[in-house]
Amino acid sequence: MRSRMSERAFRRPLSALGGMLIAAVLVGQSPEEVLGWLKGVDAARSAFGEAKLRARASQIENGKVLGTADFDIYVKGRERALIVFRGGKNDGRKALTVGQKMWLIVPGAEHPVPITQNQRIMGGASFADVASLRFAEDFDPVLRPGTEKVGDHVCRVIDLTAKSRSAAYPRATLWLDAEGERLPRKLVFAFTSGQQAREVRFTKFRKVQNRTVVAEMEIRELFGPKVNTITRLEYLEIQPAKIDDSIFTPEGAKAM
Repeated sequence: MRSRMSERAFRRPLSALGGMLIAAVLVGQSPEEVLGWLKGVDAARSAFGEAKLRARASQIENGKVLGTADFDIYVKGRERALIVFRGGKNDGRKALTVGQKMWLIVPGAEHPVPITQNQRIMGGASFADVASLRFAEDFDPVLRPGTEKVGDHVCRVIDLTAKSRSAAYPRATLWLDAEGERLPRKLVFAFTSGQQAREVRFTKFRKVQNRTVVAEMEIRELFGPKVNTITRLEYLEIQPAKIDDSIFTPEGAKAM
């Protein structure tokens, strides 16, 4: 009897160890390698530390474009960005980001208006979509074993948990190419409850100075009154540039 009990007790830790080894083999990547993949995704979204971008946001419902907004984006590092609207009813409006602070600057208004990074540009596109989100720095990743398909692309899947309690979405899941440049294909943001909130599809890429960068993404609402409304965000032009520090102040942005 003692011999059988000892044998069972010996087998249990061996079984658990075997399970962990199998899981490690199935996943097959070290945490450092997965972090490197996330850094690559960040580089595809913000390839240049200092740049000027020309962009367009289009709101689509039932396959029809209901409206567009054109704007320029001036970026310097992950902490500073200035969005300048061009044309339409918002012509001349500006949104300034410095760290966690954001302001809306309206032509003719005396003072900038504080806003949040969840403030919408149009439809599902928020200022955070074109500003400071960094997967490698802002989330803790867990790689799922195996692969999944997004359209024609075979992808690895990474579950992400936000490091900051103030994050707009504390959970996310990222699908990226299983081979090659590990380009992002799909991203789903979720609330703490697990309820999915928004889906982002990375639909076009282009080469800029030998770097592959995101040229277009589509953002679909999965929760709330605008479920399945799509906002297409196009980066029409991406130019590495030297940006003067002075424009990243409310006074400097207003005078620009």
